[in-house]
Amino acid sequence: MDDKQQTEWVIYGRQPVYEALRSAHDVRKVVIASETERGTIRHILNWVDKRGIEVVYDKKALIQNYCGAVVHQGVVAFLSAYAFLPEKQMLDDLAKDENALVLILDQVQDPHNLGAIVRTAEIAHVSAVILPEKGSADITPTVAKTSAGAIFHCPIHRTTNLWLMMKKLQELGFRLNALAPNHEQHIYNTDLSGKLALVIGSEGKGVRKNIQMQCDQTISIPGWGKVDSLNASVSTAVVLFEAVRQRRFV
Repeated sequence: MDDKQQTEWVIYGRQPVYEALRSAHDVRKVVIASETERGTIRHILNWVDKRGIEVVYDKKALIQNYCGAVVHQGVVAFLSAYAFLPEKQMLDDLAKDENALVLILDQVQDPHNLGAIVRTAEIAHVSAVILPEKGSADITPTVAKTSAGAIFHCPIHRTTNLWLMMKKLQELGFRLNALAPNHEQHIYNTDLSGKLALVIGSEGKGVRKNIQMQCDQTISIPGWGKVDSLNASVSTAVVLFEAVRQRRFV
């Protein structure tokens, strides 16, 4: 999905549609399966009424014409192009926040992992998620569904030059920590407070060498099994909530 060219896209599933309606995103139309019991989607209908959005009722079997052969739960929505967080707005906001926590995803390509990561980031109240324009999964209906609609609440910025963006964060006083397996420095003996950017690599290759070299240090999640690493979304959840613990409960 190209945010410069896309003008409209379709999301599916009750939770993603509900979260889109609760956000400031431009929802143009909601399509509901005519067989759906109204009481089960009252929360969606309330927001549709509140925002004055067009509702169309159609046969459940025909809704796949809008979103394909997916589990749509009888609800789809047509939205304007996904609004990425502009660079200037993001950097201005981060400059003012002495406890900002940023998540940098270095070419995470699996849309299910990306959705799960954004869901975790939103719950952890991450200040921004940064994606490279090339080599990363796009913000798609699958990502919206997997994130349970968190993409509509979590600030996501897409950059054309990840290395340069990392330099800009360092100039704002951020420490950059790359996450990689088998390093002596681990998340439980590392200070994860203050202005911090955590860098998570792709599912197969991890953090790229040039990106890792730009970081201030590399840290690991300790483990004691025969497999040496967790997948990207699980690793992100572990390190993010260790950062949350240090910031909120110590």
